[in-house]
Amino acid sequence: MKLYGFMLSPFVQRVLIAGRIKGNDIPVEPPPGGLSSGQFAAISPMRRIPVLEEADGWRVSESGAIVAYLDETLPGPPLLPADPRERALARQLTSIADTEIGAGLRHLMVFHVFGSCTDVSRRDYGRDQLARGLDALQRIGVGRWLWAAGALPSVADAVLIPLLALAELLEAHFDSGPILQGRPAIEDYWRRARISELGARTVAEMAPLVPMIMGRRSAAG
Repeated sequence: MKLYGFMLSPFVQRVLIAGRIKGNDIPVEPPPGGLSSGQFAAISPMRRIPVLEEADGWRVSESGAIVAYLDETLPGPPLLPADPRERALARQLTSIADTEIGAGLRHLMVFHVFGSCTDVSRRDYGRDQLARGLDALQRIGVGRWLWAAGALPSVADAVLIPLLALAELLEAHFDSGPILQGRPAIEDYWRRARISELGARTVAEMAPLVPMIMGRRSAAG
């Protein structure tokens, strides 16, 4: 089993964290042929990372589908809580994180990190969308539990940890104002998650990559 993708991607990290919760380390390789190649399009219909490949050559793309597959096929703790209400909460958090936080961060990444967009309105829209998602997590009170949806790590943590790590990195490297500050529930959750084994490893894998990409951009320009 291996994963095609890049370590800075919160969607790649989501799958890695899910595997680690299950007790498995999944190796990561760059997309074959590159993201825009026909070779990669043949294994990822939307040309998106990550893609999981099994030893027999079977593949599946889209991080949500991959995480569900890992939960159903790997031994280890389940990725959804046993309690129906905690399970619903995990799914709610995952949905908000994907539709608001993840989407907002994507706009900030293309503006700040990759430089593929110079439209400040897109940057501002991304910040507004990110803020809406974070405000929703604050209202839910995500910091009330040890983990995002209860006493044990779940798919909600696999989603939130890399997104919050990326938000922290963007805040650290770009003078665009605070992102995570001023939301006590999220700050409490992130304080615990960041120093956990899952969170610390994710931060360590992602942190060097933003300055590395920026350095490559400067050298190319």
